[in-house]
Amino acid sequence: MAGAGITLWGGGTSRAMRALWALHELGLDYDHKPIGARTAETLTDDYGHLNAKRKIPTLIDGEFVLTESGAIVNYLFSSYGAGADVFVPANPSEQAASDEWCYFALMELDGQCLYVIRRHEGLSGIYGEAPQAVASAREYCLKQINAVVPRIAAADPYLFGDRIGAADIILATTLTMATTFGVTLPAECLTYRARAFDRPAYVAATAANTVASGPSRPDNDLNARRRRSTP
Repeated sequence: MAGAGITLWGGGTSRAMRALWALHELGLDYDHKPIGARTAETLTDDYGHLNAKRKIPTLIDGEFVLTESGAIVNYLFSSYGAGADVFVPANPSEQAASDEWCYFALMELDGQCLYVIRRHEGLSGIYGEAPQAVASAREYCLKQINAVVPRIAAADPYLFGDRIGAADIILATTLTMATTFGVTLPAECLTYRARAFDRPAYVAATAANTVASGPSRPDNDLNARRRRSTP
């Protein structure tokens, strides 16, 4: 069967959601290990052998292991997109155009802005509070989103026409991260995202994007210890 031998580790985050959405969009069979971010499960020797960064998600396809969400989505579309009702770049120009969107979402938005907010608000017990950095990151994120609003508004209905592509999955999930972290999206972005989220594969991936019950989160334990030690 298509995708036999695929295992995905990780659940409960937007980055895991990217991989799950791609798997469902492509109709692939997979074994899901829904461990959460920063949990004791990520600190086991077995998981460390798969992903030395001890983050999620991690994809295993046969003997091939991949550990970055954007790379996972692009790999799945490149490997299994032929014959599926999805957009797969047909030439270097189309691939570069798709990559441009992926790098923009992953770098300019996710890495450059949104994770700064995540670190210094949601994980401030670990990384410390930095309200000025957070405010600046939020402002810069919206500035960059506004720069591409005309291109998003022209999506019909997706970035490359009537078939959803890897770039759509990466961009739409990143836009959700932005709203989660307090960035007010332009109406054009909300309309585009709503079309993507109306897909059955997105609904199925959302249901799968849960976290296994298990040992407590190490970062939560650390926060608790810090609170107890604070005068």
